[in-house]
Amino acid sequence: MRIAALPMFRPPKARAVEVACALDTAGDLSALPATNFAHVLGGAAGGAAVRAALDALVTLGALAADPQPRMFVYRATYGGKRWMGLVCGADTRDLVHLFPNAAADEAISAAEADLAVVDAQLVPGLIFIDASPDLSYLFVCDTNERPAYHFVASDGATHTAWEVRHPDTYLPALAELAADELHAGAAQVIAAHMAGQMPLVILTSDRDVATATGPLAPRCGLFVPRPSQR
Repeated sequence: MRIAALPMFRPPKARAVEVACALDTAGDLSALPATNFAHVLGGAAGGAAVRAALDALVTLGALAADPQPRMFVYRATYGGKRWMGLVCGADTRDLVHLFPNAAADEAISAAEADLAVVDAQLVPGLIFIDASPDLSYLFVCDTNERPAYHFVASDGATHTAWEVRHPDTYLPALAELAADELHAGAAQVIAAHMAGQMPLVILTSDRDVATATGPLAPRCGLFVPRPSQR
């Protein structure tokens, strides 16, 4: 796979827990902080309103532009289980074989509207890859450092992310691996491909625990790529 660091909006370290939300967040959004990313995902109707909700988080300081493109090692733990993955951009030419029947047309259209009107990919793609000793070694090196995020969500899951200090070292390790399942965020990945953009993805080999829903699911809002600056 061909990967790259991406320019992003992301929350300051101390505010990650109030911004992060599950993909399937539902119910009364008024009970959530105004800075929770759920207001962007489901609290507004229509692309322009979603963009306004996203801009509001930036205005409130809940999301800030990262000064340079980055990758992250992301880990979620809950109930004695855990998974770990790499947050990065992926070349969609390495993913097109996963597209057939990966997402409904309605979901793809909505994701395309996000890119066209909101100008942001709101949900990362979760992609399963084979395990690799080289990649595991790189994870160990980066997770020995102080994390960029570490918090316990309201459902009891712990989420931790570390900045990748040397993104170039990951390129040869991933070049030997292939994607074999687009598990979640397929519509967003396909929309990025149609727009000629590199989508934000999380690559993991822990397919038995990294699921699209539930406490172990990746949180939205921690990493929001900026398509116009790619």
